[in-house]
This record gives sequence, C-alpha cells and structure tokens, in this order.
Amino acid sequence: MEHPEQLLPGFSMHYRGRLNAPKGKSDAEKDDLPEFEPFKGAVPRGPQDYNSLTLMKLDLHKNENTMAHRTNSFKHDNLIIRRGQKFTMTLTFNRTYNLNTDTAMLEFVMGKNSLSGKATYVIVLLGPKCPISDQTCKWVVDVRKLTGDTMTVGITPSADCIIGQYHIFLTVLNSSGKKRTDLNTEIYVLFNAWCPEDEVFLSDENQRKEYVLNDQGIIFNGETNNVASRPWNFGQYKPGVLDACFYVLNMSGILLDDRKSVILVTRRTSAMVNALDDNGVLVGNWSGVYTMGTSPSAWTGSAEILLQYSNSGTPVSYAQCWVYAGVFNTILRCLGVPCRVVTNYNSSHDSNGNLTIDIFIDEDGTMNRTYTNDSVWNYHCWNEAYMRRSDLTLDSKYWGWQVVDATPQETSNGFYQCGPTSVKAIKEGDLCYPYDAQFVFAEVNSDVVYKMVDRNGQWTTVQKDTTYVGKKILTKAVGSNVAESIMDNYKYEEGSPSDVATMERATSFGCARDRSLLQETDVDIELMAPSVQLGQHFYLTLGIKNKSLEQRTVQLTVTCSVIYYTGVNFSSFKEERKTVSLGPSMTKNLNIEILANEYMDHMVDQGSLKFICVGKVQENNQVLAAGQVVRMEVPILSLKLDGEVRVGHEMSVTMEFTNIFNMVLEHVHLRMEGPGEMGFKKKYYEYIAPGASLTWTESFVPEMPGEGTMVGSLDCPKLRQVYGKLEFYSQP
Repeated sequence: MEHPEQLLPGFSMHYRGRLNAPKGKSDAEKDDLPEFEPFKGAVPRGPQDYNSLTLMKLDLHKNENTMAHRTNSFKHDNLIIRRGQKFTMTLTFNRTYNLNTDTAMLEFVMGKNSLSGKATYVIVLLGPKCPISDQTCKWVVDVRKLTGDTMTVGITPSADCIIGQYHIFLTVLNSSGKKRTDLNTEIYVLFNAWCPEDEVFLSDENQRKEYVLNDQGIIFNGETNNVASRPWNFGQYKPGVLDACFYVLNMSGILLDDRKSVILVTRRTSAMVNALDDNGVLVGNWSGVYTMGTSPSAWTGSAEILLQYSNSGTPVSYAQCWVYAGVFNTILRCLGVPCRVVTNYNSSHDSNGNLTIDIFIDEDGTMNRTYTNDSVWNYHCWNEAYMRRSDLTLDSKYWGWQVVDATPQETSNGFYQCGPTSVKAIKEGDLCYPYDAQFVFAEVNSDVVYKMVDRNGQWTTVQKDTTYVGKKILTKAVGSNVAESIMDNYKYEEGSPSDVATMERATSFGCARDRSLLQETDVDIELMAPSVQLGQHFYLTLGIKNKSLEQRTVQLTVTCSVIYYTGVNFSSFKEERKTVSLGPSMTKNLNIEILANEYMDHMVDQGSLKFICVGKVQENNQVLAAGQVVRMEVPILSLKLDGEVRVGHEMSVTMEFTNIFNMVLEHVHLRMEGPGEMGFKKKYYEYIAPGASLTWTESFVPEMPGEGTMVGSLDCPKLRQVYGKLEFYSQP
C-alpha cells in the first residue's frame, strides 16, 4: 500500500482515480462552503452586489413543529422533524423582502463534500426566480406569510430524503453569484411512519404509537412451557440518545446517500449493533464470566449502553440476544422506523446450513456430545421492522414486517448482519429474496432429528420431531404488556397442505431436510415437569404409553444436563436407567427425583435443565427418544413508590429483596432506571447472606406527565435475570 503522504488531501486509496471527491459517510461533519461564490464568467463587485439583504433572526417554531411531527418528547436543542411532512420557519431580514427583486434560498447541507451528491445538498428557493438551472429538488416550499421584513415559510422535505443532521445556510443571489451565510443551525430529519409516501408508512395509529413512539417495553424470555418476561427501557428520548444513534450510523460506514433507504439503514445497523467485525456497539458474551464488563442480564435498558458507546467510541461489554434486540429496537424507533422485539421459542441454530437439528445418541442411550454440534436455543430475540421493500417491486405482498437480527450468529456478505427478510416470504417458503431468508426460515422450521451412532461411527435416524422448533413466536401486544402470538405470520398450521407446500418450496431453494422414512413406534414417551423455583427439589415424570396390543418391555436411559439458554450443554449431573413392562394399551408414569444439590453446583448464567430420554423396546428393537427443557424460576424484585407522583417534584422509589437461598450471594449489582430524564441509578453490595434482606431507596424527578415505568434489576454471579418494575402516573 502507498504511504498516506502520497495521497491527495482528504482522499484514500479507495477513491483516487475513480471519484473527484470521497462521498460522505458522517452527518456530524460540516462542509466549509465559501461565503462568496461567483457564477461562471461573472465578477461580483462586492457585498453591495446583493443589495445588503441580511438575515437578522431565524425562528424554527420548535414547539409547534415538534408537536406536529410527534418529536416533542426528544430532549434535544435542535429541531427534529420527520420527512415528507411540512415544518415552518420564520426569517426576519434587515429590510423588506421583495419577491419580485430579491432572490434568496436556503441550503440544507449534510456532511463533507455535500456537493458531490444531490441528496446531501438541498436547495429551497424563497423567491420565484433563480439563475441556477438544472436544480431538481423534491423539497417543497410555500411562502405562508410575508410582511415587510418578515417571511414565514412552510418546507416539506421529500418523503425519500436522507435521514440525519442537516446544516442550514442562507444564500442571497443575483446575476453575479451567491452570498452565503452560515446560520449555525442544524435540524434532524427522521423516517416518517405517518407519511403515505415514506417507505416506512404504517397506516394504523395505535401501532404507530406502539412501534415508533413508545419508549418502554417488555421482552419475553423463558421457555416454551414457561414463558417469562422482563421490562426494558428503550429510552430513545433520553438526553444524548438521538445523537448516539446517529453516531452509530456515522461509524457504520454507510454512505450518506444510502441513508434514504430504510432497507440499507436497517441492514447496516444490524451489523453495527454487534462488535464482532466493525467495532460496533456491543460485545457478545455467553460464557457466564463478566468480570471485564457488565453482565447482560444486569442492563435495564438501551440508553446507558448507547451513551457509553458514543462517549467512549469503544464497544460496550456485554450482550446476549435480548440486549442486542433491545438496543436495535431503540435505534430504529429513534430514527423513526416502526420496530418491535420478537421472541422465537425453541429457536434452531443449525451448524450445517440445512433444516435439521441433529442430536446424536450412543447405543447405550446417552447423548454423544462429540457428534452433536447443532443447538436449539430456549428462546432467541430478534427484531421486526416495518417497511416497503422497494427492492421487491414486483412482489408487494412481501412488504410489511421484516426480520432484522443484530445478534452475531452467522456472517452474511462478510459481516455479522441479518435481514431485512420478509416475514411473509418466510411463511411461504420463498427463500430467493434478500436478505438471509434461508437462515431465518431454519430458525423457525427445522426438524429435530435423533440419530443413533454405533461403535464404528455410523449413524441411523431413529426419530424425528417436526414440531419442536419455532414452538411459539411472541411480541408485546399493542397498548399493553401482555404477549401477542404472531406465529401465524411465520408458519401455517403444522402438517396442513399449505405447510407441506411451504416446506417443499423451501427445499427447492436449497434447504435440505432429513427425508428418512421411519416406521411408527409401538411405544410413546413424554417427559413432564412442573414449574421449578431455582434451588428446589422436584420430580421429572416419564409418561410411557404402549400403543400395541402386545406386551412391551422398554429399557430407558435418562440423561440430565445443565444447559445455557442457547441450548449448548454445560455439564451432565445425573443419569438414570430404568426398565418398565407395559401390558397391551397400557400407560405408566415413572417419577425421577431431581435434588437441588445435584444440579445447583452445575448451574450457569440463565441455566436450564435439559432431560433426554432414550428408550429401546426389547421385543422389536425400536428406539424411542424425547426431550424436555425445564427453566429455573428466580425471585422478583419489589419496587415501591412513596407518595404522590407529580411532574417536577421529587419521588422516592424503594427496592426490596430477600435472599431466599441457602447460599451467600456475592458481588451483587443493583440498577434502577426511569423513563425520560429520570436517568439510571446503581448500587453495589459485597454480599447478601442467606435469609438477609436489602432495602435501597432512590429519588427521581418526573419530567413529563402521564404513564411511566420504573425498572429494576439485581445481578450477581450466582443469580441472574432478577427484575422488577413499577408502573406509575405523573400528575401535571
């Protein structure tokens, strides 16, 4: 590579010989436009050439505009508007403005080298005449009022303009050239879900309030038979968060010209939220060791993470899938894109790129962990963004909700990014459309295939479960904190003609399936367990049913393991072997006692217990297999409010917790966070003894009237995912 001094100033090897100037990638930079700019062939005599028209005052009507554009909740000094919608401003000059003789224009400029791209340099004429030709601008202006030296104008940015920060210049023109004044004023332009011409337009007002304006939410976790949830403060209105979100875009390397496209913005942002290949926002960590950062389960919202990233310029430690999804949701809502967090239960992560999750078992009935590389996550969180897919112009049926995922799982075009991919296309099995449709399809549609390995390493498929993966798909309901099932958006009813057609269509696009034809077994096995509090004893129940009209004897092997929530095995803690005899059409239940001291020493961060039962029928050598995951429930934090809540007045919130476990909780981190400017508070305890209680009181000042939620978390190495929330109403 050539030495940097050999390159032209401001250029890199990437641009030289191909472009006259590098295209901008950051709206935080400002073009140094000349104060005087003569037209070609003209020589202006000086400032008097422009009749000394000077701007004395600029009023952006911030309160009026932000109310109309639904951006009044942002805590920011600059005007924030949405594209495709009119905003007003009033200009006061040093003398009367004459529409017949004066020609002035506003220049909205984004980034460096703005003149190199039409979309980064926008001219809005304030008069009917202009010597500039060739200027095609889709921003519309109308002079609403002109009284002497004061002009009020309405300006409508085009519905497909670049989102970001525009610097404003006033330029006065005559036959000789331009006289430009830097107004030292910036406005922010966002996507607009209320504008029918914008590609993020969403017609339902309640959905717009939920998926764009709501700054608080619920993220679902747990497992399919024991759904849990946790509060999350998206916090897009907190001071500094808007700038932090645009900082993420600036760091992403996306061209400013490409910021007009929600498709490109969401795809590139999905890569930037994780730090694996581009110094992005969050470092992932599933190890359970978080001494060099913050445990993923300790975070209460996105704002603290985004502000830490934008202030330091370095990735924040640590995250897991729901943290990635929560932060991604904040960024997209902040930018104006309708977005929601989605949780897929029993989400497959297939290492072979096909539609099978292979679980290998040895001939003695135990799991072969050397061969088993695929995993099924208890749950996995991603996002859906609502948009019109302009790149799928012939298939408008695939517009609408699109999957985007910031959790780094597999690379796509060389980056850890995923989506957008049409939810409807996933349901139909049309996997030829961009982006990453095959990967998302496998997450919700893979088959779990049990394969028995002999002593020579040869394997045979012994059982398949086509219904285990993608068991539930949930999101927060509009206007409430209850779970809404959106399974029907992703999948047809299992085994229906439409489902069969979808699977066949998907395989035609290269998604391979296990097509082994298995004989129906005479005996069924079902594993059942109750809801279990961490640290409790319980019984695992094996239901064995003989479907034949003959005697059957079944040898059973039950392997008991602790797994991460990603389905990856940590360690096995118990193995049980039983033999059961069943008469014709008989059903028996066997109970296996699981003691707390058997599994507690093996527990990991968000650990669950996984049980795999393998049976062999002695009379005909049929092999049976079944699995069950049991989530460990943890206590809930108590948050209490003291007194009446009123805007501008101090309120006290008390967190209470009792250690109900027979173990010392060490290195305990507490967090509380409120909406808006109420900020975050932290506290640290060296330890909490068994049976001991803690009480922590903090003061907050509500800034806005209406409903709000306080979120609290407790986190320590032996106890994760402990949350509490307190809903309140602030009086004006």
